[in-house]
Amino acid sequence: MKRLIVVLALLLGILVTGYLLVRVLVPAAGAGAPTVVSSVDYIRQIGELHVLRASVKEIVTTKVGEATLFKSPGKLAVICHFDIKYKYNLHNAEIASGTRTDGSRFCIITLPKQEFEVSTREIRFYDDQEGTWLGFKQKTPPDARTQALEAARQQAEAQARTFLGEMEGDIQASARATLTQIARAFGFADVTIEFSK
Repeated sequence: MKRLIVVLALLLGILVTGYLLVRVLVPAAGAGAPTVVSSVDYIRQIGELHVLRASVKEIVTTKVGEATLFKSPGKLAVICHFDIKYKYNLHNAEIASGTRTDGSRFCIITLPKQEFEVSTREIRFYDDQEGTWLGFKQKTPPDARTQALEAARQQAEAQARTFLGEMEGDIQASARATLTQIARAFGFADVTIEFSK
């Protein structure tokens, strides 16, 4: 009798364990399909949408020191390559979504103002003429190099703003095409992309 009870207890334990494993390992039907809310969260989780990249070369020439009766200025020239990346922060996007009566899903994405990021790619000093003092050569001070690099960076950022004004239509078209494809991949049949003013 004890053996029968032990065998029944073991069988019952195996059945309960099997049932629990099936419930944990095999998701319920339809659980893998993204819902509207989770799809919107997935779009936001992309983070930043990089839509255009430009490369800019700036050449900066500057005099080092001032000319006096005993002193002649040096000359410093630097070539700087910058990458400009235009992007949208999707964390700040306004996304409205829903399901129509016919079952089709829609979303309206309003993107925030586009941002840009300027990063230094390559810096090359190509002309470093030393100044003289009483006929003796003077090395270019490190702060003069730093000032020339900062002037090049400021010029690249000004160029980035100019590009932004000239190419805004291209930047928005790229963002619209990319986000429409992403939203359709999440099951939205009707996608509208708008841009905040």
